[in-house]
Amino acid sequence: MTTTILVPAHVPAIPEMTATAEAADVTTALRSTATAMSDVSEWMTAHGPPADWTGDASQAADHAMTQVAKATNAARAAFTRVTTACDKYVDRVVTLAAVRDGLVDDRLKRNGQIDDLVNRINQSTADDIATLQGEAQALQWQVDHLNDNITKFWEDVTTAEDLLVAAFQAVDSTTEGQAAADRDTTDITALRAELTTLGGDPGAIHDWWTSLSPAEREALKISDPDLIGNTNGIPTGDRDEANRTSLDRDLDRLTAKQDAGEELSKEEQRLLDRARAAQTATGIPDTQPLVDSDGDGVADPVDVNLLVYQPGAFGGDGAVAVSYGDPDTAANTAVIVPGITNDGTSIATQGADAYELYKNSIANQESAATIAWMGYDAPSWNPENALDWPGDGLDMGSVINEQKAEAGGRLLADFVDGLRATDTLDPDTGDARSNLTVIGHSYGSTTAAHAAHDHGLDADALTLIGSPGAGGNDVNSVRGLGMPEGKVYVGAADNDFVTWLGRDGNVGMGQDPAQAGFGAKVFPVAGGLEFHADDLGQGVTNHTSYFDPKLNPESLSNLTSIVQGDEPTLTGGRTQDANDMALEWARDEVAHQVEQEVATTLQEATAVYNDSADWVGDRVEDFKGLWP
Repeated sequence: MTTTILVPAHVPAIPEMTATAEAADVTTALRSTATAMSDVSEWMTAHGPPADWTGDASQAADHAMTQVAKATNAARAAFTRVTTACDKYVDRVVTLAAVRDGLVDDRLKRNGQIDDLVNRINQSTADDIATLQGEAQALQWQVDHLNDNITKFWEDVTTAEDLLVAAFQAVDSTTEGQAAADRDTTDITALRAELTTLGGDPGAIHDWWTSLSPAEREALKISDPDLIGNTNGIPTGDRDEANRTSLDRDLDRLTAKQDAGEELSKEEQRLLDRARAAQTATGIPDTQPLVDSDGDGVADPVDVNLLVYQPGAFGGDGAVAVSYGDPDTAANTAVIVPGITNDGTSIATQGADAYELYKNSIANQESAATIAWMGYDAPSWNPENALDWPGDGLDMGSVINEQKAEAGGRLLADFVDGLRATDTLDPDTGDARSNLTVIGHSYGSTTAAHAAHDHGLDADALTLIGSPGAGGNDVNSVRGLGMPEGKVYVGAADNDFVTWLGRDGNVGMGQDPAQAGFGAKVFPVAGGLEFHADDLGQGVTNHTSYFDPKLNPESLSNLTSIVQGDEPTLTGGRTQDANDMALEWARDEVAHQVEQEVATTLQEATAVYNDSADWVGDRVEDFKGLWP
């Protein structure tokens, strides 16, 4: 008699979800429209007809403006409602995508178990039948359970979609929009006042924000995106949504004006330049996608967040910060502070460095976020034209003092406090704090040093690269920075001329932190090529390549180790005074220039001699031709 063993059928493939986290782009567009409606409604409410209008014309204008304000307020309420619904939907999609990933893994596991069972059945004897039947029954239960979970998953997907559709349908007419506005009891003015009374305390702001209802938070992001997007203590995701609303507003308004053939003012053009730079920085992962770690043919997504967007800050220089990865949930976070010549228009360049560090920091399945923070007023100067004294809009004088570094230090410390306030508890480790490293480059290192010395920078590690000085006359050693013991790191290329500026006394920007006597942990970096006064471009390259994987892989590797909370490779600090290095270069450069001048003079003299000899020889031949 033949015994039949019923083996479960393979679990069919689980289709891709039609919606992804990219649905957040739709939410941003809706929120931007709602913000535009809010601006119109507030302006109409605050302004009456022109002052010189009287009589029927004035009344008619006032009535018309009231009606427009009422209509736009209804539209704003409608957009606020659907934007809130879209936010919830996107959050649900992210959760469902994670559920689907788990189901896909379970499917592969169960199908593998089915194949293995079939193979063993084909090779079994009568003595194995009872055991194999038991395994088949147990496996059938597991497969049935998985199929039930897959069915439940698609039911949840449908429910999420139905709720979103219902939210749109509930306000798809003017009457329904007006009804939504009438039901909206959110007092935006009162919420603004509450936020103001918190005095910029990131912890208190975070607690207050999380106590608000989703509708209240959405209303504030729509009515005051510039405020919410740039307030320390607001969670990363909410800041990003608010700032992208402001970014879209600026891009739409200014490009529409250009497309209409209107000339932008100087201020408008500067704003547009900074908006486009921010847009480019947020899009860097699209042009440099990560590897496909899942083998599904799709690059791993990068959670990009626009944490600061103030294109008109600092007299139009602008303030921008972009994060690659979410610092609220990342196990390791790095804040990169740039130096001179940088402003809002250079955020894409700074973002490229931060993204390079991000890619390296997640290479071993680490969780990381790296932030390009152009959040202070860095001095403006072009080091490639060192002798070209700045003209309009440049501030060379601030390059040789610490005033902007001191002001920037406070802003940096406040920004880091905001990151600490929005850190979320890691469910796996129970650790509520990300391992946070601040990396200051060039003048940004002096700024970061002031944040540490002046304000008690709440970071786990401080790294100074290409530093002109560790800031402050009373910072005589690493102890003056107040960082955890053994957590101040320094990288200084031998041929980086900026690192030759550190010195004692009241001139300059503090001591060279790469000196052995300063007490920091110095890690090796590429020394950079020698350069001369007539080729300062190479000197600039030496100064700006600390994140470059081709020119300075050693530096990038060591920075990655620090960000991941590990010790980098260490080397001894400098024993030659930084200023002596500058003087030595100057002496060598004088000798080089003299040699070059002598060589050039000899070449010119030889050329003249040869030309003269040729002329004389020609004349002799001519004379011989005349001799009888």
